[in-house]
Amino acid sequence: MKNIVKHLATAAHRALAHLPMGQRRTSPPLPAVILATGLAFGLVAPVAAQQSGGIGAVVQADILPGWQTAQGTRMAALRLRMAPGWHTYWRVPGDAGIAPRLNWSQSQNIQSIEAIWPRPEIIDQNGLRSFGFTEELILPLRITPRDAARPMAIIGELNIGVCRDTCVPADLQVSGALRGGGAEDGRIAGALGQGAQPAERHGLQRATCRLEPTRRGARLTLRATLPPVGAQEQIIMELPGSGYWISNSRTWREGGDLVAEARIRDPERGAVGINRSAVSFTILSGSQMIEAQGCTAG
Repeated sequence: MKNIVKHLATAAHRALAHLPMGQRRTSPPLPAVILATGLAFGLVAPVAAQQSGGIGAVVQADILPGWQTAQGTRMAALRLRMAPGWHTYWRVPGDAGIAPRLNWSQSQNIQSIEAIWPRPEIIDQNGLRSFGFTEELILPLRITPRDAARPMAIIGELNIGVCRDTCVPADLQVSGALRGGGAEDGRIAGALGQGAQPAERHGLQRATCRLEPTRRGARLTLRATLPPVGAQEQIIMELPGSGYWISNSRTWREGGDLVAEARIRDPERGAVGINRSAVSFTILSGSQMIEAQGCTAG
């Protein structure tokens, strides 16, 4: 337990060290005694993030501690709160966004953290389409401990973009102590309810994809046979682990098929090849989000 308190306090002091000198005098650090008090009483207390520079006026982050599940995992959440009119981005930002990077590697007694992204808004601005969250994002985190009998310390370094008329990169640090059974949190439950559903439940019959070489990479066309899932249907294709750059998809309907086309490039300017079974795609609409993995030749 002492190690957890020590690491949380160290993370807070490191974050504070990046603040301008004037801000250091007016913004007290997170004292280890406060963390220790919460742990001693078996509480699961959220710890607010420390932001560098003046970005704290635009976005603030903290951990919602959540509850222990019947499977022995922890259901917590990262909460981002933004100033009125500002938004941040989904895991795939779209045409004009900044992809978020979440690094939890400094956490203690945590084996894995799985982010469960809720359905984003479709943001059309200046002829570009992006995917994100306005003024608040609650991102559920399914956390697996290394030792379920010991408390956990979640420590994150966040690199995100926040935008209104222009976009600003934000580097944030966030930490929290997780101990005890906790209590179910309606905010986290609500975000989980906005998570992706399997496409098969919505009538997906088949998915085919075709890769065609182009002068600067390749063009990937995916065809999904399924009923309409709502207004503003948009297919977002991902190639996990490939390292390729993939553009936002152009999506349209052809009868019972939803068709999407995206450009793919190798950052090293090599030839592009894909494993069709690894292709994942998400279908967004104004009211739903469904997902599937794998496609056949076609």
